[in-house]
Amino acid sequence: MRTASAYALLALWIAVYVYLALHAARVFDVLVYSESKLMPKNVEPNIVNNIINNGSKSNSSSNFIFIVIYGPNLSHKLSLINKTLVEEGYNVTSPLTIQYIAQKIYWLKINTILNNYTNKFFNYLNTIYNSTKDNCIKLRELKEAYEAAKRNATALLYATYGAALLNYSTPQTAKFLQYYRNLSKTYGVDAAVRLAADEAYGNVSWLLEGITWRDWAAESSIDLVAERILSARLNSSLIQLARNVTELGVEKYLYLQLASRLPLALRPYIPYVLCVNETGAATDIFRESLLRNLTSEYPPPTMYTIPQAEQLLYGDLYALAIAEGTGVPKLNYSWAVPVSTGILMSQFTEIVTSEVPDIDKTTAIVMLAILLLVFGTLIAPLVVLAEVGLSYLALLGLIYLISPYMPPYYLSVYIAAPVVFALGIDYNLLLLGRYAEERNKGAEPAKAVSAAVGFGKRAVLTSAAVAGLALGSFGFSILPFMQTIGLALALSVILVLATSFTATPALMTVMGDRLFWPRKIEEIRLHEGRSKLLGRSVDFALKYSKILLILFVIITLILIIFIINNIRITTNPISAMPETKNKEALRIAQTYFRNVTALSTTYLVFTRSPNNTVLGYITEIPYYTNYTIFTKGKYYIISLKLSLTSTSDELIYIYDNLTKLRKYGLLYIGGDAGWKHIYYTYIYLYFWHFQLYIILLSVILALMVALRSVMTPLRLVATVLMSMVWGLALNIALFQIVGGQLTYWLQPVVLTTLLVAVGTDYDVFIVSRIREEVERGLDDRSAIRTAIVTTGPIVTGAALILALAFLSIVQSQLTVLQQIGATVAFSAIFDAYIVRPLLVPAIMNLLAKYNWWPSKLHERPR
Repeated sequence: MRTASAYALLALWIAVYVYLALHAARVFDVLVYSESKLMPKNVEPNIVNNIINNGSKSNSSSNFIFIVIYGPNLSHKLSLINKTLVEEGYNVTSPLTIQYIAQKIYWLKINTILNNYTNKFFNYLNTIYNSTKDNCIKLRELKEAYEAAKRNATALLYATYGAALLNYSTPQTAKFLQYYRNLSKTYGVDAAVRLAADEAYGNVSWLLEGITWRDWAAESSIDLVAERILSARLNSSLIQLARNVTELGVEKYLYLQLASRLPLALRPYIPYVLCVNETGAATDIFRESLLRNLTSEYPPPTMYTIPQAEQLLYGDLYALAIAEGTGVPKLNYSWAVPVSTGILMSQFTEIVTSEVPDIDKTTAIVMLAILLLVFGTLIAPLVVLAEVGLSYLALLGLIYLISPYMPPYYLSVYIAAPVVFALGIDYNLLLLGRYAEERNKGAEPAKAVSAAVGFGKRAVLTSAAVAGLALGSFGFSILPFMQTIGLALALSVILVLATSFTATPALMTVMGDRLFWPRKIEEIRLHEGRSKLLGRSVDFALKYSKILLILFVIITLILIIFIINNIRITTNPISAMPETKNKEALRIAQTYFRNVTALSTTYLVFTRSPNNTVLGYITEIPYYTNYTIFTKGKYYIISLKLSLTSTSDELIYIYDNLTKLRKYGLLYIGGDAGWKHIYYTYIYLYFWHFQLYIILLSVILALMVALRSVMTPLRLVATVLMSMVWGLALNIALFQIVGGQLTYWLQPVVLTTLLVAVGTDYDVFIVSRIREEVERGLDDRSAIRTAIVTTGPIVTGAALILALAFLSIVQSQLTVLQQIGATVAFSAIFDAYIVRPLLVPAIMNLLAKYNWWPSKLHERPR
């Protein structure tokens, strides 16, 4: 390549990639985080959505948010929550609102009872008052008459006996005393008194009949005289009544008359209506007493005694509030935490958005450090990192530009970064390493560039073809969001490949040995000391080939059994999230409030009205909360609410259980269980039952064409899969058994794809060099040793770069990315540092001439 052409090519590369890179930042505005938004229209859940929405999108944006409130003092905290949510425009259901409603109903009933009984009581007392009012007047008259008679009787006795015996003389008694003194000379005291009384007071002696001077002052004598006075106008019954009323009092007499005929509870209130009208005061006292009795026997309901409210309480530890509205309420997360799949997935989005730049920075810093270590110089690492970094930014820009035609799924960006950095640095390292090697052999710079590019055409193109086929295999999925991952990864390979065959050769042509400044080209040996160690490893592998192969196979088989027996797959992305307050609140809601937390909705579309058998079966479904039935056109639709998040693993089993209803007219299953079935079937099962074989077959065929061999591609794929088994076993031991984390379902899928795609790099580099040495005339053993010793340092450096590129995503808070990063990193290190220097030469040594079959390479004269 001439210098002018190199400048032109470099300028063109920079212009195109910078243009694309200028759009990189916008890609985060178009990322799609919900798989359901990238789905074919003809899948079952989408068909259900079209039926429900009549082919149009629903305008309702209101949803239910469950809020876990932490105790103690739940009543106070619920009061604060209710006030906050109402002010923000939410409709709230909580133990306290249920208590408010129940107490409102309670007091309504209590007041109804009070009003009814007090009205009856008031009327009853009023009746008593009205019925006794006349009697009271008559009895008062009798009492007054009797009391007047007693006063007159007393006056008479004192005016007679008193005056006579006490010699008590007054103007009124003077005449009586005169008569008495005269008569007492002839008659006894009693006769003289009566005779004198008649003379002095008129005919009154009959009133004193039976009275003697001994008992004249006794009360009985007064009563007797009084009754004789009353007898002039009253009969004996009235006189007795008057006497009784006078002794008891009018009110008491009437009370005794009424008490025996009235209920015991009403007797205390009779005095309020006897001869006085205090019915109102009596009614107030009765009402207060009745209220005390009612509330004592039937206490007001509290949130701890109302069955509906008790469902939203777990002792004084937790309470659940249900808010209906839009958005996310502002809460004090120290004691009130919202629970919803939407909120959790929103946090998932925030984590992705915030972490990508940090992870990319970490990746770049780590890459630079490793490149400085590998090259032992300054310019080459900076140039390589600048190339790869610009390639990554260009990829993001390109994804953004094509987003109107294929919206990118968020994992595209996450996975693409380490792929670009790993492949880009690997290819640059291989080309620059070969340039330095040729220059140290005495080749001119132009010929060294030509040799590096020539070798790269075989190794890099083969590697890129394999990587592109494996990574692009996601495009075989029928699901658009998986297709976007495949497209992004395929574009990653294309952009890296374009960089490797444009910018890198142009820079080598333009800068030449100055790429390795401040060191001289003669000093660039790419860790020559490590070649000696690799040489000893290869010699050991060639000497003990059978033992090594048997040992690796036995261990791999053991690890396969370990994986089968221990792997626990989860399809729930929430399980991959860090332990946040929202995730803890979700666990509390599903543990203690399972019967009321309707976190997901599954739709069942029937061709005929569901019968009782269907409805009974639905209510027995695990995690059942409630259901409603409605019609849309000719369809009957059951909206089934479950206490599962829309991402829960259990929805897979719910879907399987619901399919048993197809014999009752069930046509489609939509909603959350339908989507979960789609994800699981068309991603996980599809990968292991179909896509994996497409990947392996396409990779093997590509390698067969590139290497013109049958056995070597098979051996290459087998050893990569062996590294994958070791990596997956470590992942299960480290994250699942020790860390207690389930293996996220996409992890084995992504891991297998990435390792097959990227893990073949090193083998392709080595095998390409082995073939080159064989073509130069070396026998297989010598070619194997020479290739591994010369390319080994580059391969191990590239593996370290790949490992660290993926290890950088371990800093993510998402478990799935931690698992992918750690497992790919370990598998890459294991593959490059163990498998390539030991197992690969051992197998190739045992295969000998069959390494290149059916080509005649091994038959060429040495």
